[in-house]
Amino acid sequence: MTKLLPAKHLLSIAMVSAFLAVVLVALPDDDIEDKNTISLEANFEVIDQSQLMLQDLRQLAPTSNTAVPNTFISTNNIKTDTTNTNTTTTTTTTTIHDIPAPEALVQKSAPPVFKEQTVEVKSGDSLSKLLSAEGISAQDIHKVSMADTKQKTLLQMRPGQTLQFKTNNTSGELSSLTLILNRLDSVTFDRVGDEFTRKETSRTPEVTQAYKEAEINDSLFVDGLKSGIDQSLLIELANIFGWDIDFALDIRKGDSLSVLYEEQLLDGEKIGNGNIIAAQFINNGRTYQAIRYSTEKGSSYYSPDGLAMRKAFIRTPVDFTRISSKFNPNRLHPVFKTTMPHRGVDYAAASGTPVKAAGDGKISFAGKQNGYGNVVIIDHGRGYQTLYAHLRGFAKGTKRGARVQQGKVIAYVGQTGWATGPHLHYEFRINGTHKNPITVKLPNDEPMPKNDLKNYLPYAKKVVATLANSHSPEFAQKLASLNKN
Repeated sequence: MTKLLPAKHLLSIAMVSAFLAVVLVALPDDDIEDKNTISLEANFEVIDQSQLMLQDLRQLAPTSNTAVPNTFISTNNIKTDTTNTNTTTTTTTTTIHDIPAPEALVQKSAPPVFKEQTVEVKSGDSLSKLLSAEGISAQDIHKVSMADTKQKTLLQMRPGQTLQFKTNNTSGELSSLTLILNRLDSVTFDRVGDEFTRKETSRTPEVTQAYKEAEINDSLFVDGLKSGIDQSLLIELANIFGWDIDFALDIRKGDSLSVLYEEQLLDGEKIGNGNIIAAQFINNGRTYQAIRYSTEKGSSYYSPDGLAMRKAFIRTPVDFTRISSKFNPNRLHPVFKTTMPHRGVDYAAASGTPVKAAGDGKISFAGKQNGYGNVVIIDHGRGYQTLYAHLRGFAKGTKRGARVQQGKVIAYVGQTGWATGPHLHYEFRINGTHKNPITVKLPNDEPMPKNDLKNYLPYAKKVVATLANSHSPEFAQKLASLNKN
């Protein structure tokens, strides 16, 4: 045991022993007998030599009174017990030594720091090209691509779209990637372990009602744009009223239109237009109204009393520059210079201009026919038939027996047969009798089902009132004067 005691402790023991020996020799025996017995008890802590060496080293390190991780605490206890006085004294000394943690351990335990970047997709860019240029590893590019193998959204990136991605500065890994498709739609890829998950996000814009009106002095599109009506709305208006109004032939100076429609707002900013709720057109003294309504068959436009705005036939089956020859039973033929009835309308147009089916039906003839050149004849049922002549060629699928829908391209303008220039000769027949395609009254589409009509009529009344309350004083005055007449 003595080998384990430190030298200073051994010296203390030796000094105490020498002092006791002197006291015992110097005092008389009687005095010793008369005095109470003195008992001295010393408790010594046994310390291993290796602990002593470590303790000595710690004394060289800076100390702190606050206990923190990576610290050592040394405690020395000395206890003295005096039996006669029943007094116990305990001394405790605590020293806290701070030892700095290794730098690598600090980096591992530190929270990750992320870096966010944004790049715009330009012509010729690919996911690999954009990300590798920003230091993303080929492994991470492959992993995020694997999460999009079915949808292939990342392969179909278009110029103007935006890529936002986040990287972990500590590990250098790609954390997330977002492809912003447009103002409303985006696709996000988030890292989960060693893979990426894919999530589509769509924002819903706020929809409000807006109103515009215009007076026509030149054309629907010129004056409509001047009045602040977007081109997309003008095209839709032409489609809604196109069965009743020929916008190339019927428009007159002083015609007016009004439209109640939806505007889409995102964060308070207009990003586009929605549907046309209701519209009104004054053409050559006649007033037309259209209201959007949805049934089981879909959404369409109806008059206030429930008649479909869509007719069984479109008025003009081709985009033309002018009418080169009108319907005339007593026309003088331009080639033969003899009186020969012109039982249709000739629409001058550039060669190759698409020709559309005027209505739903079945092709009864497609081929050459004397002076008509290349001809298509469609049987629409209920005694209605249309003819298209002087065609340059036929569209794919145009053949006898094929069924077509209204507006489908069936052929192209040409100059075949007895034609002096490229144009479409168009005929409209009812029960075998030729009618003027420009003036003939076109039959309405299928009527609204009675169950829908019960709900539609009160709705239409409210919409018409909203439209009327939106009119400017000038527009309201024009309507009032027409109603008097």
